[in-house]
Amino acid sequence: MQKNFSRTDRVAQQVQQEIAMLLQRDFKDPRVGWVTVSSVEVTRDLAYVTVFVTLLGQEEEEEKIKQTIEILNKAQGFFRSEIGKRMRLRIVPEIKFAYDDSLVTGITMARKVDEAIAKDNNLRAESGDNPADIDTDSAEKE
Repeated sequence: MQKNFSRTDRVAQQVQQEIAMLLQRDFKDPRVGWVTVSSVEVTRDLAYVTVFVTLLGQEEEEEKIKQTIEILNKAQGFFRSEIGKRMRLRIVPEIKFAYDDSLVTGITMARKVDEAIAKDNNLRAESGDNPADIDTDSAEKE
């Protein structure tokens, strides 16, 4: 019978929880603002970990994002030693931080969809078509 979660998935989940706690409680750098861990990728040999982070409130500040990722990568020794203390692993993985822009992309897409809907409603209102006038029940019966 196949296992539900592989060892790499379990290690990734545990590393994500531990790094999130470290960022929240123990990592004290005033240059780093709100950082959340969005996901973690672990290599099959458990030797390397890529931690994807999202910076809240700094989505459009490209220079600030680069600076924060650089600070986190320079502090990877701190994170690695803390992971080594908190988790029972034969090899403590090398940690690399990367920026996850999926949140920003999602917000941008949602804004574009909202703009398209508003534009469509405005065009319908100008042409006299009112979407509320369409009877969806009669269209479904046919």
